[in-house]
Amino acid sequence: MKTIMYLHVGAEMYGSDKVLLQLVTGLNKNKFKPIVILPEHGPLEQTLLLNHIQTEVVPYPVLRRKYFNPKGIFNYVSGYLKSEKKLTILAKKYQVDLIHVNTLAVLEGITLKKHIKKPLIWHVHEILLSPKFMWKLTAYLSAKYADKIVVVSNATGSHLKKAGYAKKNQIVTIYNGIKLPSQSNHSDFRRDYGIPNDAFVFGHVGRINAWKGQEDFLKVSLELMSLYPKLHILFSGDAYKGDKWREEKLKNEISESGFRDRIHYLGFQKDVNKVYRTMDALVSTSNGRETFSLVVAEAMSWFKPVIAYNTGGPAELVADQSTGYLVEIGNISDLILKMKLLISKPDLVKKLGQNGQRRILENFSAEKFIINFENEYLKF
Repeated sequence: MKTIMYLHVGAEMYGSDKVLLQLVTGLNKNKFKPIVILPEHGPLEQTLLLNHIQTEVVPYPVLRRKYFNPKGIFNYVSGYLKSEKKLTILAKKYQVDLIHVNTLAVLEGITLKKHIKKPLIWHVHEILLSPKFMWKLTAYLSAKYADKIVVVSNATGSHLKKAGYAKKNQIVTIYNGIKLPSQSNHSDFRRDYGIPNDAFVFGHVGRINAWKGQEDFLKVSLELMSLYPKLHILFSGDAYKGDKWREEKLKNEISESGFRDRIHYLGFQKDVNKVYRTMDALVSTSNGRETFSLVVAEAMSWFKPVIAYNTGGPAELVADQSTGYLVEIGNISDLILKMKLLISKPDLVKKLGQNGQRRILENFSAEKFIINFENEYLKF
């Protein structure tokens, strides 16, 4: 049996958190034993424990902008050195055979690899655009120390290769896996928010940050509200602790829009499937940093058409005019046009949704995701 230590970036239940959970709970238990290390307590920790996954919390620092200053650098290095010893002790305790680092923001795998002399797989979920030095640094470190770099989309791999450090055949793409949802639960948010059954609902799901594009989605929504009196809008997701001002700004803009009765801010929802069941279609306005978009894939698995900016992971997930529509980044008029098209053609919505779920089943299944990772693990 191969024991694998996973170093993760947090303990919440967003994209990379859910991917990690799916991976460690789906592995063949006769061949692999996962040990998950988290830098903080949170809902992911509780879910892992409920699934009988060995989980430890070691407060190691994670690359964030708060460290990009003299004081921050000192705090980062100090925290890194302290956690380094604890991680090594745990790795030796559990007799770890392989290290799996989940995201570029976690650098602790580098020194851990040196101490225990075991292979390192670096699982990259992000496209770093700025600051440029951080993109170059993380690309260099992952290329130098990883025995294999697994990326979540071809777009992610291409961006890493542009830095010029990756070795030949070092990078492999393994798409995130989607488990088709159970259709037995029909509860949604329509009654909770006074949304009529015949109202068309567009949804936006994701972290509130600078690149998820909530501002663009709100802008197009406001353009459509007066044209379609039955149209309703959902925002689901919250901000990182240091970005709560973005969340408050969005809530204030909704409150002052004049359509607060039809634009609903749900915040973070543990049961995101209830959000998907409420909407008729998903709009993804993430910019070039979107590497895969679990949200887009999940919505497709729920028979929901997706209108997405033509970039990164969404461009690899959405088949234009077959499962939804791809729109160039920032093209508000085209975004509005495609949303109008869905509102006016219920048969088209149904057809695109059916095609979407079929595409997920054929190309992005949870089973394929697990098998692909197991095959990579067995190479070491």
